[in-house]
Amino acid sequence: MRVYHTKQLTCGGMADEPLPRWPQDYELVAEIDQGGRSSRDALEYVFHLTQNIERSWTENEGVRAFGTRRRSMSAGDAVALEDGSLYRCDMNGWTHLGTTWVGRTQEASHRHPSESRPQPSQTNRKA
Repeated sequence: MRVYHTKQLTCGGMADEPLPRWPQDYELVAEIDQGGRSSRDALEYVFHLTQNIERSWTENEGVRAFGTRRRSMSAGDAVALEDGSLYRCDMNGWTHLGTTWVGRTQEASHRHPSESRPQPSQTNRKA
């Protein structure tokens, strides 16, 4: 899985704030092995793994961090699963944005989610 932070910290679309645009408003901050987890389980796993709780999330086992950004995953950030599905972290759950890439060799094929014309769907995080 690939973890992307917004270049500008947002409130995830609250208060009439525009949502970040893919891919121009994002930067790759980490890769994490999905480990055969389902989409829902993988999103929960990556969310919890990328929180600064007792130490920097970049020190967690299985995290390959890039760059110097060290903040926790927040609303507006994105995760690309190993099947290419792209999800945006929301205040309460995830929104499926479409497909961004399939496999690590096609990173250059990023495109805006509107090009694949998916219907956004909501996946709520477990309490």
